[in-house]
Amino acid sequence: MTDWTAVHEKAVAAFAEGWARPHRQAWDALLAEDVELNQPMVPPTRGRQAWGQEAERLLGFLPDLRGEVLSWAGREDRLFIELRLSGTLRGKPLAFRAVDELWLTADGRVTRRDSFFDSMPVAMAVAGRPGAWPAWWRSGLGPLIGRRRLQR
Repeated sequence: MTDWTAVHEKAVAAFAEGWARPHRQAWDALLAEDVELNQPMVPPTRGRQAWGQEAERLLGFLPDLRGEVLSWAGREDRLFIELRLSGTLRGKPLAFRAVDELWLTADGRVTRRDSFFDSMPVAMAVAGRPGAWPAWWRSGLGPLIGRRRLQR
């Protein structure tokens, strides 16, 4: 029988560690090889390597982005984590809250992650700081269709 509380605590610790010092491979110990990842503002991705590329793009745009776990709740193979993400965009603070829903295996690997946050404040911050647009575009997070094919 699975001790889901222990699985949740281990997953929350790995998740928090990744966001405390994010880099391309910060979540490798947590994510299943073929993890499914869904989040606002970027296309859905599949696989640990694809998430590493997304993390690089995100950190290329917001190099000081960090996350702090605020709360969590779990029930069997599902875990919800509330976090506060913060960084600097063109010399001004940018912060927002998100909730990630994680599907876990009995050994604590994430097979699916759905992230939920209001993307409008983030989009408005980027739109209101034109000096950030070149970095946003170069990161591959920018708005033009097909840009991802050029970034890979």
